[in-house]
Amino acid sequence: MTISSITELPTFQQLLEATEKTSPTDQQLFEHFAPVFEAIAAGAKQREEDHELAFDAFEKLRASGFTRVRLAREHGGIGASLPQLAELLVDLGQADSNLPQALHGHFMYTELHQNESQGTVSSWWLSEVANGKIFGNALVELPPSTGKRPVYWTDADSSSDAVIAHLTGDKFYSTGAIFADYLLVSASREGREDEGPVFAIVDAQHPGVNRIDDWNGFGQRLTASGTTTFDEVPVLENRVQEFDVPTGVLAYTILWLTLIATQTGIGQAALKDITEYVAVRRRTYKHATAETPAEDPLVHEVIGKVSANVSAARHIVRGAAAVAEQSYIQVQGHTDLEDPVFLDAHTKANIALSEASVVVSDLILNATNQIFEAGGASATIASKQLHQHWLNARTIASHTPLIYRTQAVGNYRINGAIPPHHSGARNSQAQSNDSEVAKSNG
Repeated sequence: MTISSITELPTFQQLLEATEKTSPTDQQLFEHFAPVFEAIAAGAKQREEDHELAFDAFEKLRASGFTRVRLAREHGGIGASLPQLAELLVDLGQADSNLPQALHGHFMYTELHQNESQGTVSSWWLSEVANGKIFGNALVELPPSTGKRPVYWTDADSSSDAVIAHLTGDKFYSTGAIFADYLLVSASREGREDEGPVFAIVDAQHPGVNRIDDWNGFGQRLTASGTTTFDEVPVLENRVQEFDVPTGVLAYTILWLTLIATQTGIGQAALKDITEYVAVRRRTYKHATAETPAEDPLVHEVIGKVSANVSAARHIVRGAAAVAEQSYIQVQGHTDLEDPVFLDAHTKANIALSEASVVVSDLILNATNQIFEAGGASATIASKQLHQHWLNARTIASHTPLIYRTQAVGNYRINGAIPPHHSGARNSQAQSNDSEVAKSNG
């Protein structure tokens, strides 16, 4: 199917009716979303060139039911399996790698709420997802030395109607927040920071919320992973959730799953682009082994290796998703983070996703680098955007740096050490001059 033949993209209601009496098959999901992804891909390179955020693409995803495909049928979704969602994220990543990463918070926290209810807040969250709403997050803060404000929770006046608190401060790395209807925000209570953060869900359209597209990384430039500021933003009753529950801990594996699915999608896009490029290229070297690159066995070898890397990565993603899905099933009914059942499920999922992240990153970084061996110097021309595949893959590989993930795997394999429950960042305090003087005088 070509873009010119698409008159109307598939809708969520069509998918809902088609799967009314059975779980969706891989083929049904592929046929439903393929034209949606094709329409999104049609404008991706131009958006990259113009630095245009993909608001229209998000509306296509919303209307097609993509954001609620994993939601269970009893909650108003399609009930796709986690491996099925993972493969859809791969294909979306091929169309535009910014989009699955921008949706990571939506999927990981929806997984949390539908696998372990936190009461009213979970019921509300799931009903909003069923209505097509998109959730983002603003959880990470830059150090105070950057001039940014920590986000603080201030209890509301008791006379405030349904408002229990207000949030004020700044966040960064708020990936996808600019596309979202609601934001999950972490906040501290001033003077009680040692108690840990509070997690509140706020209306992203509130006038006190300002979402700024100032992410300046060299890759994944349109994920809108920049600054979000909050000024007296109200928190309503029943809009507070917990992370220190089994499904909260397991949610991090969904983040990693989304990232490796995105990387694999980047690999698929790179393979498509370089294959199309060399298929029609006439320029080669006098000492080449064939008249054209398309006929050259050495070029065949490069494309074959890239294809093998990408195919292997896709299989790894689906296998890792199956482990994560089983971990959620295993912890159902268990609420204690010291429970051996939870610790076993967490360890299996964490190790599986850590190992998958390491291997998929290697495979896709190698694949996106190797494409230049088949393209010659002209493949580096910026307008072709072949370089963007490597830049995007390298950016994703830098999330939760893999050295810490491989260390956790090694420590588990040797010593049986349970992997950390969370992978949040921290900012160390700079040493004072007095300390340095004391050391020098010691």
